[in-house]
Amino acid sequence: MFFKKKKWPVCMLAVMILMAMGLTACAPGVTPPTESGDPPQATDTEPAPSQTDRVFVDSTGRQVTLPVDLVRMAPSGTLANLVLFTASPDRMNGVSLAFTDSQKKLIDPVYFDLPVMGKFYGKGPDFNLETVLAAGTQVIVDIGENKDSTKNDLDDLMDQIKIPTIFIEALFDTMPQTYRDIGRLIGDSSRTDLLALYCEESLALSERARAEIGEEDRIRVYWALGERGLNTNAVGSFHSELLDRIPVINVADVEPAGQGGGSEVSMEQIIRWNPDLILIDGARLAEVMKEDPAWMSLPAMKEGRIIIVPSQPYGFLADPPSVNRYAGLRWLGATLYPQIYGEDARAEVRGFFDLFYGIQVDDATLDAILDGSFK
Repeated sequence: MFFKKKKWPVCMLAVMILMAMGLTACAPGVTPPTESGDPPQATDTEPAPSQTDRVFVDSTGRQVTLPVDLVRMAPSGTLANLVLFTASPDRMNGVSLAFTDSQKKLIDPVYFDLPVMGKFYGKGPDFNLETVLAAGTQVIVDIGENKDSTKNDLDDLMDQIKIPTIFIEALFDTMPQTYRDIGRLIGDSSRTDLLALYCEESLALSERARAEIGEEDRIRVYWALGERGLNTNAVGSFHSELLDRIPVINVADVEPAGQGGGSEVSMEQIIRWNPDLILIDGARLAEVMKEDPAWMSLPAMKEGRIIIVPSQPYGFLADPPSVNRYAGLRWLGATLYPQIYGEDARAEVRGFFDLFYGIQVDDATLDAILDGSFK
């Protein structure tokens, strides 16, 4: 069932590497091939679709010709990587980032040898066209927020590398449709429909919670990020979408940051906000904050009204801002409002891990994941 890499003939591999040379000047986050040489000349004529091809309409409205049977799909980055990994891991022929040592303790080792392809957008290793070509990629899948440049970026990449490139939108509220689109992409909705249904049920729980819990009864939270806790994901940012769904009030009503590091705020602002609860991005940051007199002057810190945000195998709230946030929705929802989300937050995490990651964890492992000590 698991994907096995082909052993490509030397001549075939050489041709693919030559195709990648010199093709990175127009694309963001693309690593140029390491060897020198002139790329082959592209032709203006596109091959006509064969009986083994079909046309897929992606979330930007682009009509892209794809093979009927997709078994070698490359993610464009971490968001796409995680959604594809949960939806159809055996069709992936690469990963955007290598698995960490902690992740390797949880995830099936059959995937550890997949080549690392990098990321088309954002920080981290650039998208490596040599690796994408050498893996025999049939389609590059970009998943996430539909930006103004998305369509042109993907058209440019497809023109350069001559591999179909498609985009599927994935915002927090659109995740059910995201999975259904992936089912349509791979021609098999048996698993993706289950994942879509889970997401729909989770969103319905949050709609009920927001309807039943009035503004005056909502918990006011601050989400501490960075080295000292003075970064946060502000109201309205892509990375804070989960806090907009659970009936809490994000006190950080400041200008959203353009990147995932969060908006910078001052200790004075946080003291004025005086949150009821502080979400802390990791056990190490929690220790730093507990040793800081300014932080310990806050009632929430003094009274222990803090929650460490779990980060394994992926962040529960936003790292990356992909489907992993649904684990956070069920966990944090059950922690704060068990009368609506369920009284057993641990069971909610186990259920998500099993369905989406194919992971079963024992009690000790789950304890370590939830308290931030799992390494």
